[in-house]
Amino acid sequence: MWDTVFGDSSQTMDDYDDERGRPVWIFALVATVIVALIGALVWAFVAGPLSSGDTEKSSAPPADPTPSSAAKPVVLFPALAAYKGTPSPVKGTVPDADAALSLPRLRGPWKLDANAASVRTKYGFSTRQYVPAGMTTRGKPEFAQVMSGPLPQSLSAKYTTPSKLSPVVAAVMTTARQTLFPKGNTATKVAQQRYSHNGITGMLVTYKVTADHENTTVAVAALNTGEDLPAIVYVAVPELKDDLLPDINSVFKSTRKLKAS
Repeated sequence: MWDTVFGDSSQTMDDYDDERGRPVWIFALVATVIVALIGALVWAFVAGPLSSGDTEKSSAPPADPTPSSAAKPVVLFPALAAYKGTPSPVKGTVPDADAALSLPRLRGPWKLDANAASVRTKYGFSTRQYVPAGMTTRGKPEFAQVMSGPLPQSLSAKYTTPSKLSPVVAAVMTTARQTLFPKGNTATKVAQQRYSHNGITGMLVTYKVTADHENTTVAVAALNTGEDLPAIVYVAVPELKDDLLPDINSVFKSTRKLKAS
């Protein structure tokens, strides 16, 4: 059979190389093998294991498994400033039975407003200490003030839980701007912190209020005293009396729960 298919009798002029007398099918076989090798190499570099795409994928750094939400929270406001200067002397306390608090009795230029009924009616608080600070540009008397009292019933809806006091402080500040400052005033929050001192917890926020082209530093605290509503401590120091700013630190450092009688 070999001779029948590939023997001399089957060879023709087309089966030989005219110059060397070699069979053409050998060259065809070699050419086929070369083409196959070239194709394999092309595949290896384009789509196979030697492709640049696989190299990039394998060299890419692993994805960060930590979700972005786990990033450290940004602190928007600092804590109450430690105001520089000499604070007013403190002697005694100012009890506030309504708020179940005891505040420090500031001396020096500070006076105690003994008219409790007027303090409740005019200011909406139970206790008031004050220093006259002249007149505003519109002729309205201005004071540095330290006041305390329970959260007014008109704002009681703002209180939900002892751990959520920001709405309470914001409502007290809004009321103060409406009743204690000239119209057209603006307020900017400059500090905020959780309050935890002398066994009392709460929220303390400091604002800068601008009214009649004058600035006033206002600190408002909502404090948990175990009563149905939180106690409110309000301190305001006009720019003309900025030497009294250290007294803000004294007030919140020395505020305590009122001892049961």
